[in-house]
Amino acid sequence: MQSTFMSRFQDWLGEWNDGKTRQLLVVLLAVLLGLLIGMVTYTIAKAVFYAIAPRYPDIDFSAQSELLKTDPIGSFWVIAVSWAFGTTAGAYCAVRWAKIGQFPGWIAGVLLAAFYLIDLFVQPNTLLIFLVCPVIVGLCAWGGGWLGMYVNVQKSYKADAPLAEPASVAAAVEDPISE
Repeated sequence: MQSTFMSRFQDWLGEWNDGKTRQLLVVLLAVLLGLLIGMVTYTIAKAVFYAIAPRYPDIDFSAQSELLKTDPIGSFWVIAVSWAFGTTAGAYCAVRWAKIGQFPGWIAGVLLAAFYLIDLFVQPNTLLIFLVCPVIVGLCAWGGGWLGMYVNVQKSYKADAPLAEPASVAAAVEDPISE
């Protein structure tokens, strides 16, 4: 019998228990924590980059908008790199703490994209940077989620691996017909 997403989802919702409540809360808290870490990482990275190379200091907003029209595309690397750092960190942390799959990282990435777009409306930017935002954030959310899942799986393999093989088992494996 072929089951669809909606039928599985309805079955999952049909019988609610404490395990599902705990799982839902863990995912929600992991996404919120990933969002917070992504925002903090983005803000710190942007502040550091602007401290190294200030973007039009001592010029008001309207003058910045006019000056921005003559600015080369390379000056926007600060914003793009800050997005990449923030999204990767947020998605990685959400996936690592949820330990349920990559989707908490993707949800954190979508929320971070909304945060970045709101932040872009406050400062002068070009249309190109608005178009690049979803691409960079999507790739970094996928990459951060993949990296978090990879680390979770590796830790799971290491935790399930036997620490040492008893001598009697090793001897029986070497010579199974000793009797």
